[in-house]
Amino acid sequence: MSGESLPIPADLLSRLKEIVPAAFTEGKLNVAQLQELLGDQVYAAPEAYQLTWAGKADACKQAQTPATHTLIPVPEASVDWAQTQHVFIEGDNLQVLKALQKAYRGKVKGIYIDPPYNTGSDSFIYADNFAAKSGRSQADRRQSGHSNWLSMMLSRLLLARHLLREDGIIFVSIDDNELANLKLVMDEVFGEENFIDYFSWAKSETPANLSRKSKKVVEYVLCYQKNKNSEKFKGVQKNSTSSNGLLNQTNKPGTLVFPADVVTTRLEDGVLAKGSYGTDRYAIELLEDTEVRDGLFVKPVVLRAKFKWSQPKLNDEISRGTRISIPTIKLSPSYEKLVYDKEVPPNLINAKVGVGTNENASAQLEALFGAKVFDFPKPPSLIKYLLGFSDDPEGIFLDFFAGSGATAQAVLEMNQQDGGNRKYFCVQLDEQIAPSTKAYEQGFRSIPEITRKRLLLLHENLTAQGGASNLDTGFRYFKLAPSSFKVWHGESGRNDKEKQLTLFSKPAYGQTLRECKLWELLLRTGIPLNAAVNEVPVGEAVLYEVVPERMLYTLDTITEAVLKKAIELKPKAFICPDALFQLNELDKSHLQLTLQGIGIDFKSI
Repeated sequence: MSGESLPIPADLLSRLKEIVPAAFTEGKLNVAQLQELLGDQVYAAPEAYQLTWAGKADACKQAQTPATHTLIPVPEASVDWAQTQHVFIEGDNLQVLKALQKAYRGKVKGIYIDPPYNTGSDSFIYADNFAAKSGRSQADRRQSGHSNWLSMMLSRLLLARHLLREDGIIFVSIDDNELANLKLVMDEVFGEENFIDYFSWAKSETPANLSRKSKKVVEYVLCYQKNKNSEKFKGVQKNSTSSNGLLNQTNKPGTLVFPADVVTTRLEDGVLAKGSYGTDRYAIELLEDTEVRDGLFVKPVVLRAKFKWSQPKLNDEISRGTRISIPTIKLSPSYEKLVYDKEVPPNLINAKVGVGTNENASAQLEALFGAKVFDFPKPPSLIKYLLGFSDDPEGIFLDFFAGSGATAQAVLEMNQQDGGNRKYFCVQLDEQIAPSTKAYEQGFRSIPEITRKRLLLLHENLTAQGGASNLDTGFRYFKLAPSSFKVWHGESGRNDKEKQLTLFSKPAYGQTLRECKLWELLLRTGIPLNAAVNEVPVGEAVLYEVVPERMLYTLDTITEAVLKKAIELKPKAFICPDALFQLNELDKSHLQLTLQGIGIDFKSI
């Protein structure tokens, strides 16, 4: 197995081969054959409608280049490591998104990001390696701000799309500096047909008077689905009740049976004989005698008229608590819902839908920290509202420009409100804080320190609240780092290999390095970062068992006792570092044949 992140081009080719096997010759893509199969659907002309800029090809290559970096655990900086499902990652989000591909491809329900708006030098903290290799000087790259920003966004959006579920949804906050360009690049990545809308968010109630032309009151949130479907998005819920008629002039006449002891009325007690009733606009026929007692029809009411609903719909609404009334002798029925479905969200987001402003968010964050530590945070109410459009109470929600951690707070509050088990995954670059800032005065030296502090404060506050005992408020903390196995990469010679082999003897290195190596193996083989791992001692060696996935790992020399225990555990696969077999390849072949002979897949990395 490769020690790199999932190679995107190889994965795309593999999936293309499943769909169009005729386009492959001797295992390789035959472009001419593919073009012939697609016929008129291929652009024949050299020019096509597209967004292009200096560095675009390099950005695509950067997204496609596998990474050897990994994520190392930091349990001592985590909260409730053994139980929590939430994850906070410190590191460059481009490399982190690559590292997550094997474990989380197609598993993320929702993404919200608040990237740099390219208002100055903010996006250059994400200057990727490909920019330095593009032949342009740093000064040139700074001058071509749009190109540099688009390259930064394209590579990350390409990787983010692979992580989304088929029904997944992504929201990107932006202002007018890059709104037009962002729309075009997201059309390219997600498909123009999967665009949902521009949502305008009222960011301020007190806009600055700096411009002579307009006051900046709104920012924008672009929304796309990975594959746009017929799902109805959910916004705010109607609270006030209202009376709605059950008749519709354009419908065909039908019969409804309203059950006894359900329909309320203002009619006096007594029997109503079957016959013709109705209004000037609607003919209503009572098909059977019925009776009223104490403001209630105590016998079924069987009516024929031009109804909106069918009988199953009527039965369903009654079972859900919808009130049915036939108030007058006209016998025209109406309904009053106690609980309404959430309405489709309007594309204006403001206080009317329960969403706060930048000022609200700043005040809330300052109250949480006891001081101002972050400029222009997004209100959690905005992110809760957006994620609620297409929700999954068990879903994974990702923010790879985490900032102060507003998305994590939004997910926790959503779980608190409905008892859900949503998981947040937040990623923040190790961006240094300027000494001139108030955050620096408060002792913070990097943005991830602020993010982690917010997660800790949220944990403390929510834990202290009554009724939150079942709420997961912890998080696992990981850091992006070079591969822990680099010590044996590229070395040769029997003496060196003997030294390398001692690295996998348990007493030879500390528990921290051992955990780093283990989690690198887990991540490289697609095990999620919140997986529970059981340690199974075998003498001085240890087997690591991931129960739900039925995977087994070891970092120690594979003795007969280790092999026997591995067979007893009956895993689906048994995985270890390849360096364990550098001295004798025959041992590896023998082990592989032994395990495969009893139905256990064996792999080394």
